[in-house]
Amino acid sequence: MLLATALDPLSPPPWVPCFRSDDLDEVRAFIGTTDGRQSRVARRGQPLGYAIYRLSGRRTNLGGSDSAVEQTVRGLVFGPVLQLAVPLGSVFRIGRRASAPTGPSSVVVAPPGWEFTRISPPGSMFAIEVQAPALFDEIAARRPAGAATWAGRLAVLDLGGHDHACLLTAASDLVRATQPGVDPRQLAIAEGRIIGMMAGLALQGLADDRPGVLAPERLRDLERWIDAHLHEPLTLGRLCKVAGVGARCLQKAFEVRRGMSPMRFVAERRLAAAHVRLLRATPDASVTQIALELGFDHLGRFAQMYRQLIGESPSQTLSARWPARDRRQGGNEP
Repeated sequence: MLLATALDPLSPPPWVPCFRSDDLDEVRAFIGTTDGRQSRVARRGQPLGYAIYRLSGRRTNLGGSDSAVEQTVRGLVFGPVLQLAVPLGSVFRIGRRASAPTGPSSVVVAPPGWEFTRISPPGSMFAIEVQAPALFDEIAARRPAGAATWAGRLAVLDLGGHDHACLLTAASDLVRATQPGVDPRQLAIAEGRIIGMMAGLALQGLADDRPGVLAPERLRDLERWIDAHLHEPLTLGRLCKVAGVGARCLQKAFEVRRGMSPMRFVAERRLAAAHVRLLRATPDASVTQIALELGFDHLGRFAQMYRQLIGESPSQTLSARWPARDRRQGGNEP
């Protein structure tokens, strides 16, 4: 199953139970069973209006919460956490330092083992916890030997509206991929995308001393390797590891040789491969299955990108191969 609809990650998906309570002591007890002991303070005598849901993937845990009143929470981060949505005006305190109040495009990157205090107005939150080895491997692969590594400091980042929207879209894809009955490849794709995005946020502000140089033959080898692994989750870190260079060097090499970023090159190679497969498709082939086999986990975006690159929809390509087919058998893409 490859869904084309998006979900609001701030709202509980219909297939997962949601804990709700107006009682602060009940909330403390419930949170304590999953996140360990926390200090949580809210205004007494007023309904808390608290709700929380949780989902589990293979390399991530994610969930959202909502509160109708201001809260002050003191907690410990067990694994690397990316908070994609926090109530406007939230403040994070670490020791004597306090962050600026969060805005509509703020995200929080928290390394494991950090304690902090969060003071939040009423509103919604959404966070993703990533397995530490998966994130650290991605970060390490992007850094050339001898370059500075992630310092592991909790950071409140103010992203642009477009970047923040991309993160929320990736989070929506990850939520969808946890739905029972969804092809497990969708979860692998969605988790890889989130891990790659989180690594990029963690490395903001850390520049390589020198970008290095990637020889043309090594770049051609990498391109051939990409063509052979289009069906697998590919991240920038994995490409760096195969090429043996850091992210800055790889970005520069692709910009010079191809006029695009490495990940855009991956996307275009996947689209080109999808075009070939649709042209050679058997009568029982579907757009949905071909898209999923090539690493696309969202049918609507696949169809849009395909039309932009190829000039027609995937179902039109498939119908040209088998004119007698009902177009809807091609996957129902927009």
